[in-house]
Amino acid sequence: MDEIPKFTAISKGRLVSSALEKEGRATASTLMKITGKSIVTVRDAIKKLYAQSKIHVGGYEMNSRGKLSKIWYWGDGDDVREPIIAKDRPFFTPRPDEAAAWLRNPI
Repeated sequence: MDEIPKFTAISKGRLVSSALEKEGRATASTLMKITGKSIVTVRDAIKKLYAQSKIHVGGYEMNSRGKLSKIWYWGDGDDVREPIIAKDRPFFTPRPDEAAAWLRNPI
C-alpha cells in the first residue's frame, strides 16, 4: 500500500477541506495534525464533505493501535471495500481441557 504523504508545513487554522484538497489524501489523524483542529472538528468536517460527495474512502491502513483507519481522498469516487480481517476475536481463547491441568479444580 502506498504510504500517506507526509505534510511539509503545519499551518494552524487551515480548513479541513483545503488541507485535504492540497494533500490529495490523508487520514483523520493526519488532518488533525495539519490543521491544528480537534479530532471532533475534523470528523464533523469529514462527514459534511462526504455527504456532499467531495471526498471518498480510497483505502485503509492499520493505525498504531492495530485498528483500520480510513484514508480519505479528495474528489468524487467510489469507496473501496473494507478489508476483511479477524474482527472482535480475542487474542486468548481459554481452553478448559488445558486449564484443568494447572488449575486447582478437580474435575
